[in-house]
Amino acid sequence: MSGGRYGPNKTPERRCMPLALWPEADRTVWQNALTPGTILDDHLGALAHLSVASNYKVERGYGRFLTYCRIYEPDCLEEAPAERISPQRVRSYVNHLTDIGNGTQTIMARLQDLGSMASLFAPERDWSFINRLAGRIRARHKPAREKSRILMTDELAQLGYDLMHAAQGDDSISDAVQYRDGLMIALLAYVPIRRKNFTALQIGSSIVRRQGQWFIQLTPEQTKTHAWFETILPPAPEPYLQRYLEFYRPMLVACTGRWQKPTGDALWISNHGSPMTQDGLYSRICRHTGERFGEHCSPHMFRDAAASTLATEAPEYVRLAAPLLGHRSFQTTEKYYRQAKAQEGHDRFTQAITALRGEG
Repeated sequence: MSGGRYGPNKTPERRCMPLALWPEADRTVWQNALTPGTILDDHLGALAHLSVASNYKVERGYGRFLTYCRIYEPDCLEEAPAERISPQRVRSYVNHLTDIGNGTQTIMARLQDLGSMASLFAPERDWSFINRLAGRIRARHKPAREKSRILMTDELAQLGYDLMHAAQGDDSISDAVQYRDGLMIALLAYVPIRRKNFTALQIGSSIVRRQGQWFIQLTPEQTKTHAWFETILPPAPEPYLQRYLEFYRPMLVACTGRWQKPTGDALWISNHGSPMTQDGLYSRICRHTGERFGEHCSPHMFRDAAASTLATEAPEYVRLAAPLLGHRSFQTTEKYYRQAKAQEGHDRFTQAITALRGEG
């Protein structure tokens, strides 16, 4: 792959045009949508209530459409934003995405982002042709790659325990790193929250000990669905967590490396003596799962494993997978009801893992 106009290691047609290079009219509408306004500013704040991550997804997705326009139909960049999103051009864009090997899931996501921008440019216009096109693509959806098998949560948890047991040798930095990796895998198996939240766990705030138990708790500002999340860690990983906090984490905090930054209360520490990043955590988990299972299991796939395990081992509680995974439910909107359901789902889930691993 060539470096491309917008960054390294990507062919030009696969890049998302950065906001700074958007046509001025498009950029102005987008920036206004992100700017909070008052009830009198009807041109401001249309997307200000959404999370940064959600808006960034739309920004990148629309940037991908602009890249297509710049390469294949550059004259259309002079058109008004709403006029540029024509049925014929969108169909050509979808054909292009298909031709360069994008999966149907990716194409549907790109159309969703394009539809969001179209509604900003001309909210009074009928953009239903984008949804109809997405519907036709959804009807022939196939996974980008076949999964040889679905991993179960007890398999992932066992990998974590095996790594920790093997690490308790000469107590070197490499042992500390392996022990940390094993604990990450084990805890993520039991509590499969989103990678962003898992990476950002803070001792004393998002992972806390009270009344003799460890809790993971997330505020609405921290979760994708803006809902409270709290659950109790099961007893099995507690001594491993305690060992990490008392022995291995201080070893990692004391490291000095090229990327050293203040660790504060971050739970996960790199071998540079810095809080781990999302990419760093992703890489370590994929490496170990790939070595054990023959193909890597990303942090997000731990969520798939949790739902599959609950459906297989406790099918009568499968509906509790939504609050367990922090998914929004249209029927359950009250905070305390959601918290109760999340804990009930997690209790059933950990009971299933305990039974499978013979911990009881």
